[in-house]
Amino acid sequence: MDQPSISLCMIVRNEEDYLSKCLSSVRWIADEIIIVDTGSTDGTLAIAKAFGANVIEMPWEDSFSAARNRGLDEATGDWILWLDADEEMDVTEANKLKELLTRDAIREQSVEGIQFYFIHHMKAGVEEHNCVQRMVRNRPEYRFEGRVHEQILPSMLKANPGMAIGQVDIHVHHYGNTSQNMVKKDKIRRNISLLLQSIQEYPNYRQYHYYLGVELYRIKELEAALHYFNSALATPTGFSKTMLSTAHKNRLITLETMGRFRDMVQCSAESMALFPDFTDLYHLKANGWKALGQADKAIYCLRQALNLGPAPEEYSSGAGFGTYLAYRDLGIVYASAGNLKESDFYLTLASLMRNGTKITFQEPLEL
Repeated sequence: MDQPSISLCMIVRNEEDYLSKCLSSVRWIADEIIIVDTGSTDGTLAIAKAFGANVIEMPWEDSFSAARNRGLDEATGDWILWLDADEEMDVTEANKLKELLTRDAIREQSVEGIQFYFIHHMKAGVEEHNCVQRMVRNRPEYRFEGRVHEQILPSMLKANPGMAIGQVDIHVHHYGNTSQNMVKKDKIRRNISLLLQSIQEYPNYRQYHYYLGVELYRIKELEAALHYFNSALATPTGFSKTMLSTAHKNRLITLETMGRFRDMVQCSAESMALFPDFTDLYHLKANGWKALGQADKAIYCLRQALNLGPAPEEYSSGAGFGTYLAYRDLGIVYASAGNLKESDFYLTLASLMRNGTKITFQEPLEL
């Protein structure tokens, strides 16, 4: 069977620090590269042209969808792959993508989009994992919507309600969400401005409330962030399971940062009832109990997390939750309670797991 062709479509502006690595990671699977540049003043254009990209210079129109759709209009491949400049596909896995796209299951299950397994590098030693759609069949009716945090799935569902989204075991590393990079490019203020415009235009589209809460949290406007998280969760119509569970998680993180630990514990119960297999929620509840001086309840939550193990891929989960971080936190809690023997045991397990040693037994829930 002939392998399908792939068009890589990107939008960029002043991305000379990242673009070369991004393009290098997919250069052997992209049959064409289309770069929409919205006003770069550094070496971005030269890098794109060095990779043979079709560069389209387009004025910024306060809409990520407009820029993305401009690139899609030029694509000729069977499939369209889109990445941001601060993302890199795992080069050891990328070459199997085309073979995966030829499999019978893609056709038989009406797969119209593809998700990848993303690793978000947040800061030193901290990662978050989730699955993100980054491919779509090249159809004129599939186009992005929204000024910011643009989505293509709504247009896909309108055009083809019976379609499915597939998932491949290919990893993409995302490096641009560190605080330093967000401040450097003033992404946060830009996103807040676009989200406020979007909320005025579509006041009932609660996803924008969630995204605004995320941006406000990043600049530590915590009361406002909590307000928008609560607003989003009050009527979460149209939320995917990943987005809804992440909104619950971010509300707990915001309450923790505000020092509202009693509220944090209470809200965690609501969240865990909705997502009982989301390991991160148990860690956060344990943090609340630990801050309230309830070591026994914190220990119980952490043991629940260990029994669950790492969260399923449909969640946006922190690396180490349900594994070495649970052991580490058990060690910390036991130390705070004066039980140094148990503390040393769990901290040793945490160190072993962090360094790659597999722990095979399961923690009992009984205290």
